[in-house]
Parts: sequence; C-alpha cells; structure tokens
Amino acid sequence: MKCVSDEGAMTQAEFDKLHEKIDAHRLEVGRFHEEVASVSRQIANCDKLVRLANAGLSQIDGKIADAIRISAEAQQIADVAGAQASAAATTATSAAVAGMVHSLGEATEAARRTSLSLNLLQFKTGGWIAVYTVLVILCCLVTGFLTSWALRGNALTPEQAHYVELGKAHEALLANASDKELKQINAIRTRAKTK
Repeated sequence: MKCVSDEGAMTQAEFDKLHEKIDAHRLEVGRFHEEVASVSRQIANCDKLVRLANAGLSQIDGKIADAIRISAEAQQIADVAGAQASAAATTATSAAVAGMVHSLGEATEAARRTSLSLNLLQFKTGGWIAVYTVLVILCCLVTGFLTSWALRGNALTPEQAHYVELGKAHEALLANASDKELKQINAIRTRAKTK
C-alpha cells in the first residue's frame, strides 16, 4: 500500500483513504465483538438449560424413590390383606372379604398408575435433554460457520483469536455435559426397570 507521495509527504486523498480503511476495520472488529457476545449469551443460555435438566433429573429420582416406596407399601398391604383374608374366611362375612380384596386392588392400581406416570415423565425429560443438546450443538456450529464466513480473508487479531478459542472451549464443555446427562438418564431407567 502506498502511503507517501514521490515528494515524501502524504496527500490529502491518501490520508482520507487511509482513514476510511481504518474506520472500516474498526467497524469489522465491532461486528466481530457483537457476534462473540451473542455466542457467549447463547452458551450461557445452554448452561441454564443443562442446570434445568439436572433439576428435572433430581425430581425424577425423588419420584422414582416415591414409586418404589409406594410399591413396597402396596406389597406390604397385599401381604397383610392376604393374611387377613385367610383369617376372615372362617370368621368374617363374605362382604368383609370382598371389601379387603377391593382395597387391595385399588392400592395395586394406584401403584401401577404412579409407575407408568413416572416412566412417561422420565422418557419425556430424556427426549427434551437430547433435543436441547442437538439444538445447542447446531447453534454453536452455525455461529462458528457464520463467523468464519463473515471474516473470510481477514487476519484475526490476538484478541479475536482468544474469543474464538474461548468459544471452542465452551462448546467442548457443553458436549461433555450432554453425555453425562444421557448417562444419568440411562442409569435412572436401569434402576427403575430392575426395581
């Protein structure tokens, strides 16, 4: 780039042209900083989603524990009702026996409905976590592609390179977190099926 005339002094036109290039570069840097700030906000939103998913999984663990407790209580009721039915067969009327059998059926049905409800809730939560994870990764990839496309042919400053590396580190951290969430979901499903 020629900045000095043959006489050794910069002309006004050359000076104006240099200022135009500096202003254009400043605008480009400003746009890049805005895009980096947008990516940072998206990553923060992703972190919030992961925290919400963790809270949902904790609630599911509590509900599964409640379902196991209800199932144990129903089994205990079944055992007690069976013993009472044997004794009542010789001492009580058929109406009393029918009432105990009816109570046992209601307790068993309530435990079954609770278990089905928890299984459906667990499946829905796992599905949403998977959808959130895919959407977050796609957003990160699209943002990186758009940033690369917008800055094609331009050299990155050290500060810009730092922001790019920071974005990659956040993306890698998010990918690891989603794997952990999927493992937790599989562990909860395995526990629910075995019990």
